[in-house]
Amino acid sequence: MSIWASDNRSGQVREALTMLLSQGVIDDFRIRPEDDFPFRVQTPAGVVPMTEHQAAHFALGATVAHFGRLARCEETF
Repeated sequence: MSIWASDNRSGQVREALTMLLSQGVIDDFRIRPEDDFPFRVQTPAGVVPMTEHQAAHFALGATVAHFGRLARCEETF
């Protein structure tokens, strides 16, 4: 069973960023396929341009940072 609706990496990164946006972890994101750094993620610190590979690692790190304590059943404040 797969959690991804998309069957390609770019689509999966888009889905991961959409999940982070819906959870309030990031402020927004844009994808501009014609750029060298097509994934532009907006955070409170500003807009961060990334490659697909960098965006995938960002999504993983942001997910672990945001949901890690919840997954371990630790209290969050």
